[in-house]
Amino acid sequence: MTHGDVETRPPLDRTNAFTALEVALQWWGADVPEDPGAGELAHLLDEIVDRLREDRKSERSRAAAELLVQATEALRAVARLGSLLPAISLWHLRTALRQETTARSQFAAESHLQPVAPL
Repeated sequence: MTHGDVETRPPLDRTNAFTALEVALQWWGADVPEDPGAGELAHLLDEIVDRLREDRKSERSRAAAELLVQATEALRAVARLGSLLPAISLWHLRTALRQETTARSQFAAESHLQPVAPL
């Protein structure tokens, strides 16, 4: 099952998880650099969260922002782990992807709108 261009099932490996997160952040309007690390993705998510929180009249934006904060925290955990504990790192990547997918589903379903304008 897919939502837009992103698979809703978590990828099985680290490379596919990063690729799925890159595509997801592009959906939100982020200009994702080539081959970003977890820290860079977390920073881009922070910017998206800030934009969503600026829309104080929209409950869907605030709800999506809170889910994306959780995804950001998971990505920061991946950045801290680096290459240590690969299974734990992959779990955090999958968590980030699940949170982003849920945020996008709620955001799109309630509004039938496109993503936030590009950064």
